[in-house]
Amino acid sequence: MTEPQDNSRVVKTMPDLLAHALAMESEACERYGQLADQMETCNNAVVARLFRRLEGIERAHVLEIEDLCKNFSLPRLAPWEFAWQDNESPETIDIGSVSYQMSTRDAVSLAIDHEQRAADFYLGIADSADDAAVQRLARQFADEEFEHVQWLQNWLAEQGSDAGRGVDDPDPPNSLE
Repeated sequence: MTEPQDNSRVVKTMPDLLAHALAMESEACERYGQLADQMETCNNAVVARLFRRLEGIERAHVLEIEDLCKNFSLPRLAPWEFAWQDNESPETIDIGSVSYQMSTRDAVSLAIDHEQRAADFYLGIADSADDAAVQRLARQFADEEFEHVQWLQNWLAEQGSDAGRGVDDPDPPNSLE
């Protein structure tokens, strides 16, 4: 487990937490969908199904958070105003770290890493928030991300040795640019 991030500078209120959660889950949903599309196009069906399942899980989170947002006026944040440590949210997989030939084990490892980052992000908020309601919701969000990590670890264990095999391409492209 990585160290929880210090998000105390930005995420102090319920509207701030919800704005960050909505952006993070929406971006993760969109990215998992993009990755699933890429894997389907490249005939990596097992990894495509994994990413499509994660897209559905994230979409369900988006709907839950949108429901929570109904009672709040959320701040409009520019991309650089989010409390992310990188250019993208902690849960969004860098598209450059994905190969069309990746194995299930590689895909699950990437997903576990980013789900863990999301959990750590929420824990950082919970640990630094003064508002008890913000602490509770941030811990709830962290727990949900930890559930994803556990599900992915269990799924990988069920796949066994098949999880280590990627897609063989007898005629790979000369360039992916």
